[in-house]
Amino acid sequence: MQPAHPLEQSIGMEFYCTDTPGIGGRLRSRFEDFVVEEITPTGNILEVKEWPTEAMVGEKEPIQGTPSKYVQLTVQKMGLSTLDLATIVAAATKVPRHLVSYAGLKDKRAVTVQVMSLPAHAFKSLEQTHLSRIAIRAPQYVRRPVRVGDLWGNRFTVLLRGMEADCNTALALADSLGRQSILNYFGVQRFGVTRPFTYLIGKSLVKKDYDGAVRMMLSRVIPEEQVESVERQLGAAEDLAPEEVSSDSSSNGVLYERAVAQYLAKHPGDYFGAMTKVAPRVLTILVHSYQSYLFNRLISLRAKNGLSIHEPEPGDFLIQLDQTHSGRDSWLFVTERKLEECRRLVESGSHGLAAPVPGYSTKIPPSRQSDLLKQILRAEGLYLREFRNVQVRSLDSPGGLHLVSIQPIGMKAQCDGDCLMLRFSLRKGSYATVVLRELMKADPTGLA
Repeated sequence: MQPAHPLEQSIGMEFYCTDTPGIGGRLRSRFEDFVVEEITPTGNILEVKEWPTEAMVGEKEPIQGTPSKYVQLTVQKMGLSTLDLATIVAAATKVPRHLVSYAGLKDKRAVTVQVMSLPAHAFKSLEQTHLSRIAIRAPQYVRRPVRVGDLWGNRFTVLLRGMEADCNTALALADSLGRQSILNYFGVQRFGVTRPFTYLIGKSLVKKDYDGAVRMMLSRVIPEEQVESVERQLGAAEDLAPEEVSSDSSSNGVLYERAVAQYLAKHPGDYFGAMTKVAPRVLTILVHSYQSYLFNRLISLRAKNGLSIHEPEPGDFLIQLDQTHSGRDSWLFVTERKLEECRRLVESGSHGLAAPVPGYSTKIPPSRQSDLLKQILRAEGLYLREFRNVQVRSLDSPGGLHLVSIQPIGMKAQCDGDCLMLRFSLRKGSYATVVLRELMKADPTGLA
């Protein structure tokens, strides 16, 4: 395995799984260069459609189905995060932000389609509102709201511009990548793109070193775009975030820093009190960032020590795939007696090999993977019980399980000059940029 970019190595992403040269290139030169279409639990792809013209804005589709408590919508957006979208819809319908729900967070610098829901009584006011860069279609009555995790995954259509390889080489490499298992890392976006240090603040919070955490926040302010990028990735990992910690999405790192600084000016030395001025959702993101770093290190060590990244051995864990709930609800422990049965489950595609995202509920059975995790914990000076925080709910994290490897599904590629168009699908909880980095092998700050 090739060593990864130094910035990626610093967050535990030590390797590329492919040994081929990178083709370089640029992502997201335009919003239309990165298209994300949600795939429902039944396999239906919510496809991007042409934007309505001004003349069509007032034409609304009737709500389908028998009147019920909620209305489900298919929403297409551009240049907005899902949190931006939910806030806009809540304001337009005058309902609390938490009543606008979705299955997963989608990229901001992209054109995306996803399912959302809101109370039925609020939909009428939404019909009378013109929303910029937002198109709403297929309203239907449903008995319960959309919940995080109510999706199979996403289909990505990505245009890579300015690549350095010729078309024949690029197409051959894309074809090869579509047939290979790769490490299912949490990507650079989860840690802050240009300054990936959020996991260090998270570590201080886990260690209850509020002095250190606050000092680091003040010296390394989290720009708004980094918070949104990390949050976007957090929302895709349902096994880590079974429920959203909500807050006003207009908040940003500068406002948090100002509130923390103002509190300390009035209460010198009260770092715990200052930390509570940071929005709960951001505190949770920071802890999850540290857990993601630990997971990245664990699967890197697994690969480095010659353990399979897709075939289980005794002491490993499996999670059931393609469920609408979080993967941690349905897992299996691999024993010597059940080894062959577990391997058949993986081969059949019903289950996947998983590794712990460490938290206070993480199990460490006797196994080679557990030995690696203990090695990491010793190096970090960390005990799993430190993830328990009864004082601050947003800092309390049980951990979970996350697939060790992924394989892009249905990879297709087209090439024209120095532009490569890729289309592939991934299950929920996995990120397109982790696939694209294997092909590009470029500066990871250009992936977000």
